[in-house]
Amino acid sequence: MRALVLAAVMAALIGPATAQVERLPQPGRAERQVDDSNRAIARQQQLLRENQQTQFEINQLRNELNRSQQFPPMTVPGSVGCMPGSIRC
Repeated sequence: MRALVLAAVMAALIGPATAQVERLPQPGRAERQVDDSNRAIARQQQLLRENQQTQFEINQLRNELNRSQQFPPMTVPGSVGCMPGSIRC
């Protein structure tokens, strides 16, 4: 008996909830256009972030290369390990 009452209560609660979901109107044309525009803007922002990150990494590599060309390693030809002026070898 309790199971029957419980089932009836559950059906009474679930029925209106599903009926409300089924009756929701479809989004209108204007709402779809706004959603499409928002998605397009989000894609553009993502591409911009990726491009900025790539440019940052390129600049980092360029700066590293410039530093290595400005200050080449100070090794004597034929020496292995010790650099001129070093305290320990």
